Amino acid sequence: MSGSSSDHDYRLKGPLAGAWKIAAGVGVVGIVAAMGLGMSDGKRFAFSYLFAFVTFLTLALGATFFVLLQHVTSAGWSATVRRTAEFLMSALPVFALLFVPVALHADDLYGSWMSHRGGEHSAPAGEHAAPAGEHAAPAGERGGPAAPGQRLTQAQIEHEIHGETIAKKGAYLNQGFFYGRALLYFLIWSFVALRMFGFSTSQDGSRDKEWTRRMQGMAPWAIPLMALTSTFAAFDWYMSLLPAWYSTIFGVVMFASGLVALFATLVLVTMWLRDKGVFGDALTVEHYHDLGKLLFGFNCFWAYVSFSQFFLIWYAGIPEEAVFYHLRWSEGPWTNVSWAIVVFHFVVPFILLMSRNVKRNLGGLKAGAWLLAVMHVVEMYWLIMPNYANSMGIEARDARSFAPHALDLLSLIGVGGVYAAAVLYRMANHPIVAIGDPRFDRSRHFENA
Repeated sequence: MSGSSSDHDYRLKGPLAGAWKIAAGVGVVGIVAAMGLGMSDGKRFAFSYLFAFVTFLTLALGATFFVLLQHVTSAGWSATVRRTAEFLMSALPVFALLFVPVALHADDLYGSWMSHRGGEHSAPAGEHAAPAGEHAAPAGERGGPAAPGQRLTQAQIEHEIHGETIAKKGAYLNQGFFYGRALLYFLIWSFVALRMFGFSTSQDGSRDKEWTRRMQGMAPWAIPLMALTSTFAAFDWYMSLLPAWYSTIFGVVMFASGLVALFATLVLVTMWLRDKGVFGDALTVEHYHDLGKLLFGFNCFWAYVSFSQFFLIWYAGIPEEAVFYHLRWSEGPWTNVSWAIVVFHFVVPFILLMSRNVKRNLGGLKAGAWLLAVMHVVEMYWLIMPNYANSMGIEARDARSFAPHALDLLSLIGVGGVYAAAVLYRMANHPIVAIGDPRFDRSRHFENA
């Protein structure tokens, strides 16, 4: 690393400038291979692809929130690292294209409510499964006459509850409204991301403070708009995989998860570019100290809201709610994945990143960032894939419910490659720091107290 701000243009050069082409090629090959392999099992492809889609979408949304928060707070320290988040944010429009396979396989993913008609519904065979013989109840208990002596199993009762719940949600959970909302989400996200990115990059050449005022004026109303749309998108695309399940804090959990992924990615990407000499003297251990604090803090926040959701649902024991955790905490492989998330997504990072010394030690901070980046992928897998086994009628305790497949990796490579290509393309065409920001020089000399 060398050079001062006066003789450093902060741009990708040589092979780095063309890295987006390699990422695009890898992404296209990954998606094509996944689609080809998925022709023999469309449902498995649908869930694997949705897992990959949500993994990177939460990262892009997290980047958008971070950028908006920097302008709401008029933060000066982040002027040198904010542009990397802006690159991650600017690729949000590509997710509209990446959503096409999700839309084409909507019946495979959301058939339990898309196929609902009137009083009839087709719930996944395993959605309300319960051990045979437990909690038998009189057949007429939930309405409808029953033959003398006839009794319903708990699974049959919960199946009836499922039908009643879906009927009540019919005004929201219907195919036309589902696609209409998806279109609205992508329009809003693309507008906010491209508008903010355009303002920031326009300032690179003009150095006009008016662009900063515009961004600060847009951020306060863009944040609640992003919060509402990302929350409803989480309800639509992830929560509705179990349509009778509901959690009012689920959108906050997804928000926290996206920000943890974002800060881990910021640490890793900026360190990679810093090692290549692209950042010059614009990025110091002081910036990484703050990124480490944000990574640690939001991971604690993620743990808090995740545990709050788990504790309240488990304690209440309402069947429509508890089914989410039955699929993930029953005996079997998913139990091990759940415990791995507790240990490696919270306990180990909490101990590792608590220390000020570790946050200022680039090797230690990188290790923590890598761990949380990997655990973000594991968490998204844990969020999506138990619903596949459930939709196939496989009980959560069955070992077959946890069956990693080549489609998972191919989808992750495909979606990640296309997203990375869009990000790297922007990087190749703009400075990697906000050189026109009036707080840029102050950020370069920033020091923690």
